[in-house]
Amino acid sequence: MTRRIAVGLWSAVLVLALAQTALAQTTIVHWQHHSPARLAMVEQMAQEFMAEHPGVTIEIQSIPLEDYYTKLLPALAAGSGPDVFQIRATDVPRYVEYGVLAPLDPSVVDHEQALKEFVPATISYLESDGVVYGLPTDVQTIVLFYNTEIFKEVGLSGPPSTWDQLVEYAQRIVKRDATGMTTRMGAAHGSYTPVILSYMAQTGTGFLSEDGKALFNNEEALKAFAWVAGWVTEYGIEDLNLGSRWTAFRNQELGMVMAHPAMLGSFRSTHPDLPIGIAQIPVMKEGQPRTNVLTSWAYVQSAQAEGTPEATEWIAYLTSVEAQRRWTSETGELPARLSLIGDDTLLDAEPLLREPLNSLEHAVPYPFEAQAEMETAVRKAVQMVTIEGMAPSEALSWLAREAERIYGEVVAAEY
Repeated sequence: MTRRIAVGLWSAVLVLALAQTALAQTTIVHWQHHSPARLAMVEQMAQEFMAEHPGVTIEIQSIPLEDYYTKLLPALAAGSGPDVFQIRATDVPRYVEYGVLAPLDPSVVDHEQALKEFVPATISYLESDGVVYGLPTDVQTIVLFYNTEIFKEVGLSGPPSTWDQLVEYAQRIVKRDATGMTTRMGAAHGSYTPVILSYMAQTGTGFLSEDGKALFNNEEALKAFAWVAGWVTEYGIEDLNLGSRWTAFRNQELGMVMAHPAMLGSFRSTHPDLPIGIAQIPVMKEGQPRTNVLTSWAYVQSAQAEGTPEATEWIAYLTSVEAQRRWTSETGELPARLSLIGDDTLLDAEPLLREPLNSLEHAVPYPFEAQAEMETAVRKAVQMVTIEGMAPSEALSWLAREAERIYGEVVAAEY
C-alpha cells in the first residue's frame, strides 16, 4: 500500500512538473518586412537567442514590404498580430496612440541608459515621458559616393566640402558629345527625399510646428530647395535623360551620387572593381555641421505581449552592440549605438565605413511622422521644378500646403 502511495505521489509530482514546464514555454511571434539578408540574419540570431533561453521559441514571419503594413494593423487590432515587429521609427508615436504598443520592460531596457547608448536621432521617436517603446534598427544616413578615378582624371584630389565646391567639381566632371548630349553626369540626387530634406535641414529651417503648420516656406529653406533642383535646371550637373543614377554610377557615367551607406554593398556586389570613395555630404559654408537626415526602423513590442519580458529581451538582443556590429558587417545598415562610431572591428573589415559612421554624429531625425506620404510629396515638389518648369518658390509653397494637408489627414486625424 505504501509503495502504491509512493508511486502515486511520484506520478503526481511528475505530471505537475511536466505541466509547469509546459507553462514555462514562451512563444514570441516576430514579424518583419522582407529582405533575404535580413531574414537570414534574424533567423541565425533567433537560433542563438533560443539556445541561450531554452524556454523561449521565436517564430519569424518575413513579409514583403508592399504587403507588410496592410497586414500588420488589422492583425494587431484583432489581437492576432505579432508580439515583436518592425515599423518605421516615425510610426511609433501614432502606434502608441492607437494603443497597440506596450512599453519595453524597464527591467530589461532602462530609459536613461537607452538615451546614453543610442545615437540621438535613432531614439527620438521611440521614447516619450521616460518610457521606451522600441529600439532602433535599419539605420541609414545620407552620404556622398564619388568615383575616385574620375576625380583623378579631372584633377580633383578629394571630395567637395561645400555646396559651391560640389557644383564646381561636378561641372568639371560632366561630359557631353558633339550634339550636346550628356555622356557623363557630375552629380545626382534623383529627387530622393532624404537628400532634399538633408540640405534643407542644413539651413536651420524648421519643418512642422506641433500643430502641423509648415515652417519651411521661407528664404533659407528655399535656398536649399532651389539649389538641389538647380542641379538639373541651372547647373547642368544632373541630366534626367541619362536614366538611373545607380546604373550611371556603376557604369562610370556619373562622378558623384547622394545615397544611403548601404549602397556600398550593392555597388560592390555588381561591380567589385568600381573605384569608390565615400564622404559626408557638403555643407552650405565651410565649418558648418554636416547635417543629414537619418531614416530608421524600430523593433517594438505589441500590447498583447505586455508583461512578457522575454519579448523585450529579444528586442534588446537584436539591438545589442555585437548584434549591430554583425548587422552592419553583413547587411550594410549602420549601427544605432554610439559606441560603434569609429569601431575598429568594423573599420578594419571595411575602411570605407569611416565617414558613414561619422555621419551619425551629425544626423537629425526624419522631420515628418507621415514618412511614406511625405516621401512622395517632396519628390513631386522637386519634379515640379526639374520636369514641369515651375519656379522653386511656387513648388516649395505647394509642398508646404501639402505637408499641412498630410499632417491633418494622416497624423492629426489618427491621434
